[in-house]
Amino acid sequence: MSGLIERFRQRNLSTAEKTLNAYDRGVREVERGSYAAAIRHFTEALSAAPESNKLYHHRADAFALNDQHREAIIDYDVAVRLAPGYPDTYLDRGNSRYALGDLVDAIKDFSEAIRLKPNWGEAYANRAVAYAERGDQDKSERDAATARTLGVGEIRLEEMLSAARSNLEPEAT
Repeated sequence: MSGLIERFRQRNLSTAEKTLNAYDRGVREVERGSYAAAIRHFTEALSAAPESNKLYHHRADAFALNDQHREAIIDYDVAVRLAPGYPDTYLDRGNSRYALGDLVDAIKDFSEAIRLKPNWGEAYANRAVAYAERGDQDKSERDAATARTLGVGEIRLEEMLSAARSNLEPEAT
């Protein structure tokens, strides 16, 4: 019986309320680790609010968490077009590009995140890792030092840098 009541209640909601409910369900599914379900809910919300950079960003995050980085990048691209001054989108798109091995564009995204938010230790740490994997130790060390001064944990940063150095691009060795 409660299912019927919920369906009736949903039918009488405004479009904005339905969009917000779909967004909230997407957020809850991400928290549960149900990324495919989250993607469906964010897609439902986007059908009613196709100009929302926040919804594209959240769906992109769900794609990335589901190891669908190409799809994530498409949504991050839309989010950047809708809100080019939001640094988080660049950092997250850079992470997806890094996951796909696109170090050049990942570094560009991390650099843009830093330009928009100059004291963001995580962005410096991520760029340091990408530089290390490319074999550019000077730039990597500079960014790592900045990340440390901005509060990034030494142990985790060193683990990331060590892993990156062991994955050097073939042309860099």
